[in-house]
Amino acid sequence: MLGYNGKQKKIYFLLALFAFLFWLITAQVKSGQFFLEKPIFSVSAFFERIIHGTYTGMRSVWSGYVSLAGTSRKNRRLHEEIAKLRLESQITDELLIENERLLELLAFKKRVHAASLPIQIIGKTVSPSSSTVTISKGSADGIKRNMAVITDDGVVGRVQTVLAGVAKVILITDPANMLAVRVQRNREEGLLEGKLSNCALKYVSYYADVQEGDLLVTSGLDGIYPKGLPVATVKKVKKHEANPYQSVEAEPIVSFSRLEEALVLTQ
Repeated sequence: MLGYNGKQKKIYFLLALFAFLFWLITAQVKSGQFFLEKPIFSVSAFFERIIHGTYTGMRSVWSGYVSLAGTSRKNRRLHEEIAKLRLESQITDELLIENERLLELLAFKKRVHAASLPIQIIGKTVSPSSSTVTISKGSADGIKRNMAVITDDGVVGRVQTVLAGVAKVILITDPANMLAVRVQRNREEGLLEGKLSNCALKYVSYYADVQEGDLLVTSGLDGIYPKGLPVATVKKVKKHEANPYQSVEAEPIVSFSRLEEALVLTQ
């Protein structure tokens, strides 16, 4: 009997549950809204916001990366173009400077009252025992041994060794080079000897009037250099009673470290 009543209660409970669900569905249909719609929508909206935010962030980061990469490439191209323009500008400036030097050399050539040949310095040799340069012309161009080499500033040296297309010039600072000079101010004479970095005026009498700042010019007595060409400036004068000659230090007029062009006197 108790078992039967228990079954009846289960049946009544199920019928009541079905009736309640039927009523709930009917009410939701009438109102146009389901009972679980808001909770489900709330949960789904939450996840949608997370997904959307993540996507937006990733898209923003990617867009920033692409934009940054593009900007980096543009900057690199701009730097390359700027470097190229600077190089072209430097080359142009160098050509203009070289052109000015050549024009000055040609103008000087016209003022020189002797046949001459313009040359370029293509090599330099400075050692503890010698100072020489290599020039761009040789015997095929009429260059000969012991021809004088000058610039519009003054004397460079003389041709020492000649090949067909090039020649070696021994500078006035080379210890093996000596040339006859005189003090322009009072015509005192002496021999100028190379000392690598500078020169020394030799065989000047103890009583000769030689002063710091005096200009030394070629005397023409050595048969190599024409008379009156600037050579060096007196920098230091010393006298010793036991020595019949003065000790005179002189600095070349020509700046050999910047020497690029010159004239060879061919007669």
